Amino acid sequence: MKNMAQKISFKKANTLSKLPLDYLYHTEKLKSFISGNPTMDSFEERITKRQNVNRNLLVEVLKEQNVDSNHKSIKNIDLLTDNNTFTITTGHQICSFTGPLYSVYKIISTINLAKQLKTKYPSKNFVPVFWMATEDHDFEEINHINLFNQKITWNTNQKGPVGRFNLDDISTFLSEIKEKLGTPGKDISTLISFYENSTNLAEATHKMIDFLFGEFGLVILDADSKKLKQEMVSIFENELVNQQTFEKINETSSELKSLGYKTQVTPRKINLFYQKNELRERITEENKGYKILNTNLVFSKEEILEELKNFPERFSPNVVLRPIYQEKILPNLAYIGGPGETAYWFQLKKAFDFHGIDFPILVLRNSVLLLKQNVLKKIKKLPFSVEEYFKKEDELIKQFINEVSDISFEGEIAEIEKIFELTKEKAIRIDFSLERTVIGELKKAQKSINLIQSKVIKAEKRKNENSINQIKSIKKTLFPNNSFQERVNNIIEFYSPELIKNLADNLISLEDNITLIEI
Repeated sequence: MKNMAQKISFKKANTLSKLPLDYLYHTEKLKSFISGNPTMDSFEERITKRQNVNRNLLVEVLKEQNVDSNHKSIKNIDLLTDNNTFTITTGHQICSFTGPLYSVYKIISTINLAKQLKTKYPSKNFVPVFWMATEDHDFEEINHINLFNQKITWNTNQKGPVGRFNLDDISTFLSEIKEKLGTPGKDISTLISFYENSTNLAEATHKMIDFLFGEFGLVILDADSKKLKQEMVSIFENELVNQQTFEKINETSSELKSLGYKTQVTPRKINLFYQKNELRERITEENKGYKILNTNLVFSKEEILEELKNFPERFSPNVVLRPIYQEKILPNLAYIGGPGETAYWFQLKKAFDFHGIDFPILVLRNSVLLLKQNVLKKIKKLPFSVEEYFKKEDELIKQFINEVSDISFEGEIAEIEKIFELTKEKAIRIDFSLERTVIGELKKAQKSINLIQSKVIKAEKRKNENSINQIKSIKKTLFPNNSFQERVNNIIEFYSPELIKNLADNLISLEDNITLIEI
């Protein structure tokens, strides 16, 4: 029997920005930007209306890409030939060792939502899919991990789509990780071995994700595929020639801004990159033709359309066109994303409608706070619940000092103000101009009391220095670099097979809570 994990609501934790909060609690306000509310009942309509996709091609590519995957994943791929099978998808850059913890929570959220939907709609099948963003070229975003509050970086001179990076120069990076960990146990050594025994970053990431989540039937998709991009040729051509995605997203962005929301992404007139070997650069329109930025490559309109026809794999969607690619090739019902990620999907609905692509239900991923036993011991020695550590550090220390000491001078200040009020009444009966003098002296007295109070507080802080240092230590652990743990720390700092099972058991999709997991 699983232990019930403690939950903290997003409202109390105050970790979400305005748009994700409104989506959770005031969904009707955003109705025109979505296809359905983030509730279990909304899926019935999406199942009925979901357009079909080229399932045979999808299964063919997935089988090629998942030859060595877990047998449960292979079984799920086979299910995708059936029109009664749908996908639940999340995606992420192929960060080193999966990147920040939240990428793990996205995958678990996706797996669990597929499971919950199967329970509600037993005649249908639901396959969790992880979209590997192997074409991304922003290496600085994925070349490091944060381990025990220290940043460890993989340095390489390689360029282009990061999934194609070879691992010939990764040994120093891995050695620094091992040194930081001490002597890695068997489980961590297995994770490190994927980078030691793979030819490129895409292969290493695929192996690691399958190792961690294959037993749940997770299917891994690498969109850097000529066959899959054949499905996007007409949309890519429209992007090059008519540039209407740009117009539709800008229309939606203006509507969101008018409602007081900040937009997350800015579309380009052409939302495509050109990629070949170690090259991935933006395509821009220039002199009635097309130029590949930072290169000498130039195409006429006829030449670039011929290039697209013959080599669709050389055309790579950017952040606003990638979701359309995803929904074009997958029989997808929902996309699982983080707060910022989900927010930019709200800018895309009109672009989806224009291209005739179904827009998925947007689901906010689960959020988690991992609590090691040594941290829990510190927390139990202090007068605060875990929930209260979501407050600012200064506010928490002030609250602690007020709780353990009687240092409030509010009563004394109130008494002084009464005395000065009586004094003022007497003084102005004699000479009205004395009012300013009394008020000035009152301010001096208040300032003196505040000075005394600040010195008393400093004395109390010295007296309680150990406890205050413990508060700071706890805050640093839960909020490293003044950011929430899941946005900074890496899985290998906490990993065990039991942790993955614990997450799978305790996270419930479509919840509006942060889940506390003791490890």
